[in-house]
Amino acid sequence: MLATSFALLPPVSAGQARALGEGVYVFLGDSAGAAPANLGEVGNIGFVVGEHGTVMINSGASLRHGRALLQAAEQIGGKPVVLVILTQPLQEFVMGAAAFAERGIPLLTHRASAELIGARCETCLDNLRALLGEVEMAGTRVIVPERLIDGDSVIEPGGRALQLIHPGWGSSPGDLIVRDVRSGVVFAGALASFGRVPELRDGRLEGWLAALARLEALSAAGDVIVPGYGPPGGAQELAQLRQYLLDADARVGELFATDTALSSAIKAADLPAYHGWARYQPVHGRNVQQLYLARERALLDD
Repeated sequence: MLATSFALLPPVSAGQARALGEGVYVFLGDSAGAAPANLGEVGNIGFVVGEHGTVMINSGASLRHGRALLQAAEQIGGKPVVLVILTQPLQEFVMGAAAFAERGIPLLTHRASAELIGARCETCLDNLRALLGEVEMAGTRVIVPERLIDGDSVIEPGGRALQLIHPGWGSSPGDLIVRDVRSGVVFAGALASFGRVPELRDGRLEGWLAALARLEALSAAGDVIVPGYGPPGGAQELAQLRQYLLDADARVGELFATDTALSSAIKAADLPAYHGWARYQPVHGRNVQQLYLARERALLDD
C-alpha cells in the first residue's frame, strides 16, 4: 500500500511550487490535519498561467495563506491572478478567499458548494481561530463565491482553456474537477486523496466511485492527476483510493449484516492495510460511522 508523509511546511513561498507542465504548478500541502505547526496549510493548491492571466485552484486556509499564494503565483507566472476556482467547500481550500476578494479577483465554484460555504464556514472559521490562534487567522473571513456553475463547462480565463467537470455528488454535492486542456493536468481536489484516508463526511459512496471512474479514464488517456492531498499520481494511486473505499464499505457491510452495534463496529472495522496512510486515525473511524449510518438510513427507507 502507498504510504506518503510530508515534513511540516513553513509558510508558502514561490520556491515551494512544483511545476507539472508548461504554466501549471502545485503547492503541496501537509497531508496531516490542520495544526499550529503547519499553520493550517493542508491540502494542495494549484495554479495555471495563461496568455494574459493566472487561475488559482483553491485559495488556502487563511487570509495570510491566501496572500502568500497570490504573491507566489504572480511571481512565478508573471501574470496577474484573474480567477479562483474552489473545488470543494473545505476550510483548507476556501478560507484564503478574502486575499483574492480584496484585490477584486472573482471566485467560482459549483452552486452546491457556495450554499455549503454560506451555511457552515463561519463555524469552520471559529474552529480554526481556536486551533491556530487569532494572530494566524487575523483578517480571515468567509467569502461566498458569486460565480456559480451547475454542470460541466469549458472556460478560458487568462487566455487558457480549462475544462470544469462536475461528476455529481462524490466527496461533496458540488465537486469540481479542473482540467487544463493544454497540458492534461487534472486538479481533482478532495475527490482524490493519495496516501491519505479520504473524508466521507459529505460524501456519497456510489457517486464517489463514479467520479473516480471519470478520473481513471482521464489518467488512462495520459493525464496527470493532482489530488487534494498527497503527491500527483495516476492510475495506481486512484486504484488504491478506490480499493480503500470498497474495503471500508465491505467491512461495514459484514458487520451491519451480523447486527454489530455501531459502537463496536468502529473498532471491528479496522483495516490494517491502510494503517500507513496519513490521517488513518481519526478519519477511518468516522468513515466507518458514516457508512454504517448510510446503511441504517437505506434500511429505514425500504
